[in-house]
Amino acid sequence: MSRTSAVAAALAVAFAAAPLLSAANDDRLSRDQTPTGEHVPVFDQIDSDGNGMLDKDEFARGTTAENVTFAEVDRNGDGKVSRQEWDEHKKLKKSQSRP
Repeated sequence: MSRTSAVAAALAVAFAAAPLLSAANDDRLSRDQTPTGEHVPVFDQIDSDGNGMLDKDEFARGTTAENVTFAEVDRNGDGKVSRQEWDEHKKLKKSQSRP
């Protein structure tokens, strides 16, 4: 099995087996390691088609543990969440949770 296939298989298992997002996960899941021990960012786990953008279905499946709407994260309103929008939203949430 090629490295790419192994990573894809690990992502599929992690995506199906774990809740994908929590406020304190530091962009990692409890089961987010590939067979080689690499950590896979939550965004990459949610992006099931690997196009670098989250559509509404991917977003809904991946953010079930968060109280956040697609519109809150899709800042430019194009109907997709980019990695930049995702990262900016995470930073905003993190700064709001600090005392």
